[in-house]
Amino acid sequence: MRYVLALVVLLLSNYSLGEASKPMLNWAINTGPPFHIVGGTFNQQGLCDQLLSSIQTHLPNISHQNLLMPQTRIHQALNNRETLCFPCMIHRAQPTKTAVFSTPTHWYRPQGVITRQALADHLTEQFGTPLVLTRLLQAKIFKLGLAAGRRYGDIEPLLEPHRKSELIRSGDDGPVALLKMIQSGRIDYTLDYDIILTYLNKTAPEQAKGLVYVPIAELSAPIAGAVGCSNSDWGKQQIELINTVIPKVQADPAFQHSLELWFDGKVLSAPSESKIKQEQ
Repeated sequence: MRYVLALVVLLLSNYSLGEASKPMLNWAINTGPPFHIVGGTFNQQGLCDQLLSSIQTHLPNISHQNLLMPQTRIHQALNNRETLCFPCMIHRAQPTKTAVFSTPTHWYRPQGVITRQALADHLTEQFGTPLVLTRLLQAKIFKLGLAAGRRYGDIEPLLEPHRKSELIRSGDDGPVALLKMIQSGRIDYTLDYDIILTYLNKTAPEQAKGLVYVPIAELSAPIAGAVGCSNSDWGKQQIELINTVIPKVQADPAFQHSLELWFDGKVLSAPSESKIKQEQ
């Protein structure tokens, strides 16, 4: 019996040593459905949950650690060049202060204004179709809500002057919480992808009633999603490794199913190089 116990201990020790010898890749996730979903009907079935799961499956020689963090903390950690990657960023062709980026993983229809139907009609009448966001922001009549820590790519310079004066929603489920605030009349609009409305329609259809997505003039081309890692030697090494498995991830049936689920069957294919929108 003593020899059996010794053998078990030895096997466990070897296993632990084997696991410990693997390089560690730290992943940030947050509570931002339908990108990451923590709890509820679609627990762990978010678009970026499945993207991350597929990447980890195709990198079996790496130890992966998922860290649940607020969006503001993720942005801060990347800016501080901590050893961290985030699977759900907007692609940029060149590294930024915040991150280095993988090749595109999937594509979104561009961000737009989400508001109540009656107000949408008024806004397009006043600010054009597609809606000119610059004019809407300059009017300073309607209350905007933004998700804390979130960055909005090419339109970020337009939003930056408003960050201190406009409502910033932090905490869990920020994007969806903003939609509920629009529904209740606490704010007038937010900026997001149409898949946010898809999520609300699937999980709380009553709260989604009357909310609409309005395209904006400043964004018209598809937006590429990508993995981002801290802009450091470590981060660059991780991106090189991640890039080797992205074609396998894109062909993964589970990831394809997730795209179908959240894009409501209207999944975008890779646009031509001339049309890809490179943003942060």
